[in-house]
Amino acid sequence: MYHARRANVINGETQVTMSPHAIDSPVPVSREIAKEGESQAFLPYPDLGENLSKVPIHVRPDVAYYIQRMGFLPNAIKLYLHVPWIAEPLFNINNAIMRDERNSLSEHFKYRLSFLASRENGCAYCTAHHAATLKRRWNYSEKLLADVLGNDEPADEREAVAFEFVREASHNPGGVSDDLRARLAKHFAPQEVMEIVLVVGFWKMYNLMHDAMKLPIEDPVIRDRCWVEYTPDTNPTR
Repeated sequence: MYHARRANVINGETQVTMSPHAIDSPVPVSREIAKEGESQAFLPYPDLGENLSKVPIHVRPDVAYYIQRMGFLPNAIKLYLHVPWIAEPLFNINNAIMRDERNSLSEHFKYRLSFLASRENGCAYCTAHHAATLKRRWNYSEKLLADVLGNDEPADEREAVAFEFVREASHNPGGVSDDLRARLAKHFAPQEVMEIVLVVGFWKMYNLMHDAMKLPIEDPVIRDRCWVEYTPDTNPTR
């Protein structure tokens, strides 16, 4: 068990309380590594060598961690390794935004936001990855996944406001209202607000790049591509 920080802004002052929660990431890495499949992207994948032997040594731990965390080697990571000196800071910012121990908001909560953001942005590749991660690491059922996208059962008012911000910022960032920003700032401490903003912006960037490249979805998560088409009044087509 660990204690997670909750911060509320009351009368202009940030009050932080400690509340007990279950371990945030019960399955941080996969014990079994699957093959990603044989689907080809529009560019050839670089030769990574046996056991990543041809991956530059300064990037190799990041790639190995990606494989362990996802349970397979994502096609996106293979393409990024054409430019490993750029891939390295991308991997670092992903870790910093999503799972750095100095963050206030949990990785689980950020995956919920990311799942919603990627669906709102129409990125089947990232939506499938997020759905599969929520199922593998936090034992999500299809109903729980649908609840995130439909916002049918937010955990509390804080989550409801965060979900509203993710939707609006993803669709029309210039259209985010002063009222919505004020409600976000009311329910979250400044650090938490910035973590949410960075989640939205980071996945907007990844969604754009992955859609533009039309990345083929890997075999272990292909069945979850249907969630990009989900709407609250319909069931995902399988």
